[in-house]
Amino acid sequence: MTTWRVREATPADADAVCTCMTEILAETGGQKGPGFGAPLWTWQYVNGAHPALVVVAEEGSRFLGYYHVPIVNLIVRGRPVLGAVVQDVATLAPYRGAGVFREMGACALEGMRKRGVGLIYTFPNHRSLPSFKRNHGYTVITKAPVRILPLDVGAVLRTRLGAVGALGGAPVTAALSAVARRMGRLESGEELVSITEPDEELAALARDFASGVSAALDRTAAYLKWRFLEKPTREYAIHGLRRDGRLVAYVVTRLAPLFGTTCAMVMDLGCARGEESALLRLVSTHLQARREEGAALAVTMGLHPFLPRLTLAGFVKVPERFNPRPFNLVSKILDPALPTDILTPESWMITLADWDVM
Repeated sequence: MTTWRVREATPADADAVCTCMTEILAETGGQKGPGFGAPLWTWQYVNGAHPALVVVAEEGSRFLGYYHVPIVNLIVRGRPVLGAVVQDVATLAPYRGAGVFREMGACALEGMRKRGVGLIYTFPNHRSLPSFKRNHGYTVITKAPVRILPLDVGAVLRTRLGAVGALGGAPVTAALSAVARRMGRLESGEELVSITEPDEELAALARDFASGVSAALDRTAAYLKWRFLEKPTREYAIHGLRRDGRLVAYVVTRLAPLFGTTCAMVMDLGCARGEESALLRLVSTHLQARREEGAALAVTMGLHPFLPRLTLAGFVKVPERFNPRPFNLVSKILDPALPTDILTPESWMITLADWDVM
């Protein structure tokens, strides 16, 4: 006989949810563990553009699991659509395999429908991916490519990537780094600037960049400020490239441990139409500065027509067999008016900023 139940959480459940998350993160060694606590949870699930939908499983007074669904603003084919991102989902070890996760997912779907969500996306790990497909009808769109650029060849060769695995070893790595240095030379009238207050000028670049795809988060000035500058852990830096006083490109990075070394994570980026070369120069120049701060490797992940051009700045795709955490992008349409052909890789803009942990 089942002794547990699932329900939507209320504001009064916040402390209990955080306690359950702390227990599971400690057990699993989750990347979100360091720095996790009530301030981070409140920032992510209370202070966003919309209050998140949170589902919990409980047995008596004890929480057995949680299922977080931030409600977000998307732009799909040029029009606003209420979206949702499934993240921070887990069940306590003794209750795994008992249907708790499946029932939380079903409850969350019902809650999303009630809120008018039209489109959902998420990045499940290998353990939860089968449930999303089998139990709830999500479509696997693709594995979002991971790209890396060695900034300190010697340091990279000492990591578990070895001679960068199948990426070609030290000679190729050194050549790619040389390409990146050449790309980092700014043109006349260009300067790098630190952006400490996202404004409409920055948001306009983000909209321009996303206009080349069918589905993307609506990167408004308020969203960019919340996502990168209001997070309690304060690890992001936003830099822009100005030419003759006009902002033409931006990039967001943070330093983080990955692949056994310090990485400069390229979280988000964008540029005005026709300014892709300027964006490449910005990325290269900024990453050179991150190298001086101790970063041995630059890493990014995502989908956008521009991202393959990062090869010109020295980036290479990581073969899946070297990728410790595949980014399986899955999605589900709830609004029948949305076209099904948006469930294709070329339809999406996704960056590391759209994934929870980083």
